Amino acid sequence: MAFCEALTVTSRKLSPKAKKRPPKPGQDRRRRAVTIEAGSFERITTPQISEFISGQVQNRGLAPKTANRYREILCRLFNWSMEQRGIRMPNGKNPAASVERYKERAPEIRFLTLPQIELQINSLPAQSQMQVMVAVLIYAGLRREELLWLTAEDLDWKSDGKGLIRVRAKTINGESWQPKTKKNRAVPISNCLRGFLEKYRPRKSDGNWVFPSPDGKRWDPDNFAADLRSFNSKNGLEWGCLDFRHTFGSQLAMKGESLYKISALMGNSPQICQRHYAALLPDSLTDTVEFPMILRNEDPPMRLRLIS
Repeated sequence: MAFCEALTVTSRKLSPKAKKRPPKPGQDRRRRAVTIEAGSFERITTPQISEFISGQVQNRGLAPKTANRYREILCRLFNWSMEQRGIRMPNGKNPAASVERYKERAPEIRFLTLPQIELQINSLPAQSQMQVMVAVLIYAGLRREELLWLTAEDLDWKSDGKGLIRVRAKTINGESWQPKTKKNRAVPISNCLRGFLEKYRPRKSDGNWVFPSPDGKRWDPDNFAADLRSFNSKNGLEWGCLDFRHTFGSQLAMKGESLYKISALMGNSPQICQRHYAALLPDSLTDTVEFPMILRNEDPPMRLRLIS
């Protein structure tokens, strides 16, 4: 006898209308999924975790980046259990931390050149909301949700001479939001961006949004992306929000700005900026390797003596 309907065991057979997911290329559904079996949490070992992750890679076709995310999650789980719940692992070591990371491919970063930036902005209706939104994404490097959560109070026109865009946690109409990295930051408003923002007049909305949706509410990220694709497809353009954000970081890197400054402006870690934009730096580091020198007419030519 079942205690309640929610606990009643039902058939796992698919209904006639349900559609089975097609197997991924190279995937054999007859293979049993790898699981971690242990009598207690403390008995889970590094080889078991390594076998579990490699089994996911083979059976589900996971990419190296996704496999490494599995490893990171398990590392956090063991760290939390040891620090917060007093679980004593053998020798006090986290077994997931010893699992070897998978080699990830170098990220393929797509960004706009200066002529492409002009093409993208000019392809949108002049002084329209969409044009200003794209300008903010390109010239301030905001994430999509950071853009859509901006309120009038986040545009600080008095600070830092030319003004700042403040990306910060907030609660509006009972809904809370915070930046992806859980850290607030401020991005200076450049001369190019200020020209767009000064002419822009947002519509009235229930949350005082800088960029409200067509119905006067906070714009859903997926709906905004779909509208942007619709605008660009009419002009044969394929760029999106992530391309605009990478444009901000890439253009700063090519200008010679430090990766530390770029990471602070974009709300990323220096390691992520190193992986994404370091390859763009060499062309703008020519003067960096030069030492200041004082040469006088009476100075003899400098010679180097090699010591074997």
